[in-house]
Amino acid sequence: MSMFARFLFILLSVSTFLAAKAQDDKWDLRRCVEYGLKNNINVRQAEVQAQSSEISFNQSTLQRIPSLSYGLTHGFSFGRTLDRTTNVYTDRSAMFQQMSVSSNVLLYNFNRLKNTQASNELTYEADKLNIERIKNDIGLNIAQLYLRALLSYEQVEIAKIVLEQTRAQYRNTRKLVDAGSLPELNAAELEATLARDSATLVQARSQAELDKLSLKSILTLPADKAFELVIPAVDQIPIENILGIRPDDIFEIALKTQPQIKVNDLRKQASEKGLDAAIAQMKPSLSMFGQLASNFNQFLKMSSGAQITGEQATGAYAKTGTGVFPVYAPTYSFNFSKRNFSQYWDGYGKQLRDQFGQGIGLSLNIPIFNGGAAKANADRARLDIKRSELNIDRDKIQLKQDVYTAYYSATGAHQTFLAREKALSTAMRSFELATKRYDVGVMQTIEWLTNQNNLTRAKVDKVVAQYEYIFRMKVLEFYKGQGIKL
Repeated sequence: MSMFARFLFILLSVSTFLAAKAQDDKWDLRRCVEYGLKNNINVRQAEVQAQSSEISFNQSTLQRIPSLSYGLTHGFSFGRTLDRTTNVYTDRSAMFQQMSVSSNVLLYNFNRLKNTQASNELTYEADKLNIERIKNDIGLNIAQLYLRALLSYEQVEIAKIVLEQTRAQYRNTRKLVDAGSLPELNAAELEATLARDSATLVQARSQAELDKLSLKSILTLPADKAFELVIPAVDQIPIENILGIRPDDIFEIALKTQPQIKVNDLRKQASEKGLDAAIAQMKPSLSMFGQLASNFNQFLKMSSGAQITGEQATGAYAKTGTGVFPVYAPTYSFNFSKRNFSQYWDGYGKQLRDQFGQGIGLSLNIPIFNGGAAKANADRARLDIKRSELNIDRDKIQLKQDVYTAYYSATGAHQTFLAREKALSTAMRSFELATKRYDVGVMQTIEWLTNQNNLTRAKVDKVVAQYEYIFRMKVLEFYKGQGIKL
């Protein structure tokens, strides 16, 4: 590869990297919302809660299946202990093992398990929907901060234009003053205005950075991360016609689409199932159980034979025709030798077969008095139902209040925007006429500056009103289930 080709390859690689990096730094509303919903702490906490509810639901589902357990005990006994294969106490050390398989199934009062499972399932569904509710709230907050940041950038641009206009006017006036056509006062007034406009631009830029920092915060982005907003043309942001919207219609749609309403309904149903399960705990329950068990016991030392070493009186007597004679029994001496590890398991299978036992039966549990725990659980479940009903009423009232507030706020913002547009048109016409009069010397500088300030204020007021109107309309679209989009 020639030197020129290598240089061209490196140049293209660097250009591609810089272009990709620049693209990575650009954030539109869609990317902000998607990133925020994925990384926001509140959303992630709600997801963890939903996972916890899923675990509870899965566990309650498995509890309806008959239980099955296997037990194994293995150990060593020393001194006087029980031989588990003969149930006779002995002084010999031994290795023992016990194993069992048991099962239990609920025959009566099965509704307790069924209602507990249903309650946990409804709670799980509610927690999943709660994630969507939090995402909606976060998305709405992100949209508001995004529009606020866009407004700040618009104000920066307006401040730049005003500063350039003042600077150009100052240069022109400075020439006229130096030529003796205008008094020095005109230049001094414009110079003071130029300083104020410069300060206004600095303040606007500072506010834009602060608004951008607030947006980064809700997105959980580092404060020093490169972050450039994609600024759409404000006049091209789609907005519905406010006259074609009725708040009652929006409220009816919101009742069917807003996750919070569905969450409350699911939580109420879960509380009702929880009450059924709590009532079932106060009723008798009947279970059937079964068990398989076996034992193994092996002495640590094995006997190599026994020898008679003498005799001893047994305390018994034999009566004959000639008299009563004591009974004697022989005494033995045993020789023991240690077993190796493989010999510990001699006869393992035979012992398990010989000691194998089975059992089956029924278990009846009748709650009589348990410190009021069952009744307290039922009372708490009833209160949970009342709490859920109150939450439903509260959130419906709040939702209607929010919808009507958003509607009247949008209506007011629309009227304000139309008025600001008209005021801006008038201010622009007035400033054009003032500039012509100032240029021919029939208007004082202070009067021209007043007209310029009026125009600047009219531009800012119009932009603020326009963004306020856009945001209020986007809130209405959100309540109509259309999501947040620009």
